[in-house]
Amino acid sequence: MVLELGKKIKLLPGKNSGKYPYCHSLLIEDELTALIDPASDPDFLKALAVSKNVDVIILSHYHEDHFWFSYLFPSAQIWAPELDAPALESLERLLDEYQQTGEGREQWRKILIDHFHYQARKVSCLLKEGDRISLGRTEIQVIHTPGHTPGHSCFYFPEPDLIYLSDLDLTKFGPWYGDRGSEIDALIQSIKRISEYSAEIFVASHEQAIYRGNIKRESEQYLQVIEDRETKLRALLRHPRTIQEIIEARIIYKKPREPKSFYEFGEWAMMTKHLQRMMKRGEVIEDSGKYRLSL
Repeated sequence: MVLELGKKIKLLPGKNSGKYPYCHSLLIEDELTALIDPASDPDFLKALAVSKNVDVIILSHYHEDHFWFSYLFPSAQIWAPELDAPALESLERLLDEYQQTGEGREQWRKILIDHFHYQARKVSCLLKEGDRISLGRTEIQVIHTPGHTPGHSCFYFPEPDLIYLSDLDLTKFGPWYGDRGSEIDALIQSIKRISEYSAEIFVASHEQAIYRGNIKRESEQYLQVIEDRETKLRALLRHPRTIQEIIEARIIYKKPREPKSFYEFGEWAMMTKHLQRMMKRGEVIEDSGKYRLSL
């Protein structure tokens, strides 16, 4: 059900509660009609593409569960964070950001083209921290919140005092930081920063869409997931472990899931980020292909 969040702003709830591969989108109908992260409800978006001219698609970052149905609006301009724009303009760059090589790269190329309808689109407006976008009476302020991706951004609407959190989504699963340019420490700072904002409405991309008022408690719980993952990895590394043994511990996803290759990649990608972080601190060392605590 479409929900009015302001005079010109509507929430388009994602299919299946906005769980991957869907997300919650925003529709702004002003002098310019804009869609933020069009990967919500395919039926609604297909009908919208027929009934209304969408001038602008605004993307918070380059992930497929946010750009998915952009292809329905071929004449719309694409506005996106400057640091994430190269992956929207080149499939090869996106596959690089996903750290895909060999057979996995070709599988993901097919998925992105056939299922997510990836089309290299020129980003006509490069968004940066502090930018103010005018769609008419509606103003959007860009808040650069890196860590999930290098350019990941939230969007603040002074009227109706709303922040679109995108993938700082406050879910129980916790944050994702498995891309080449993802950084755990940058993500932690982004979550802490956004939790300090005072807004009437916060809109997340996945699962629970709307939070009202202070989100400090939810942000602390979200951050705790990162710490819990690292605590479990620390306990595992009391004995030397190969990366495959770390993957099979399933610290991220808790249990085996299908397709196996997809979820094992996720374990590898995020556990690698934790290992790099802990090695940088001198807490973990790698010796002959095995990782262990240094103390």
